[in-house]
Amino acid sequence: MTEKPLVTMRAEGEATSVKTTVHVRDLEPFIVDEPERLGGTDAGPNPLEYLLGALSSCTTIMIAYVAQDQDFNYDGVTFVTEGTLDPRGFQGVEGVRTYFEKVHVNIILDTTESDERIAALQKGVEARCPIHNLMHAADVDITATWTRK
Repeated sequence: MTEKPLVTMRAEGEATSVKTTVHVRDLEPFIVDEPERLGGTDAGPNPLEYLLGALSSCTTIMIAYVAQDQDFNYDGVTFVTEGTLDPRGFQGVEGVRTYFEKVHVNIILDTTESDERIAALQKGVEARCPIHNLMHAADVDITATWTRK
């Protein structure tokens, strides 16, 4: 039996009320917070906003990897990612999901590649993107629009 080549990642931090400081590797720490209307100090994005950013950045990283594998040429990517949720879930209402119900990713590629090649890139990226697959496994309705600039 072959052993899996597992990798462990780590985050450390400390919190005061809803404001959290997170340390990863030897990088500068980042702040996770809530808006003032939710009891925070608005010093940083909240966890769900970071999740949207994680999905977006994971997608763009996978675009680079898959594009290389597919010999797909592009000069850059822009994106807008939006998520919709019912806030009653994290407010404690039983039976209401506490995370996104729907997420839409809008990817704009600076490329001259064909629509068919863009569709093949999208398929490869979505198959390999860890955050996309995590959200899909959590039954989040993920939709995407991939276009060229």
